[in-house]
Amino acid sequence: MALEVATGDRDDLVVITLRGELDIYTVPVFRREVGALPKGPSLVIDMDGVTLLDSSGLGAIVALHSRLRESGGVVAIASTSRPVLRVFEVTGLRGTFPIGDDVDGAISAIKNFSPEE
Repeated sequence: MALEVATGDRDDLVVITLRGELDIYTVPVFRREVGALPKGPSLVIDMDGVTLLDSSGLGAIVALHSRLRESGGVVAIASTSRPVLRVFEVTGLRGTFPIGDDVDGAISAIKNFSPEE
């Protein structure tokens, strides 16, 4: 399955909405889309429409997080998808990203976020 990537703005943040599979085959699409975004301090990835997240997809999200963190930013995740959230839990990354049930929840999570080191 393909990956659809849409971008928008909310509350002075870039929101990236993903639909489909974020895996080894679609990571280049994700990287190209986020690479074209203006650098901002923080952004939200809406992953509610993600049907598969593998280690390659997670690695691309972590790389984006590392890039933004250098400038004091953060990547927040918006999702209620149990399989997606489970990937963050089993990899120990749940405390690395502010997570909300939806985009508004992720934005609120950014405001109250204190990353685990």
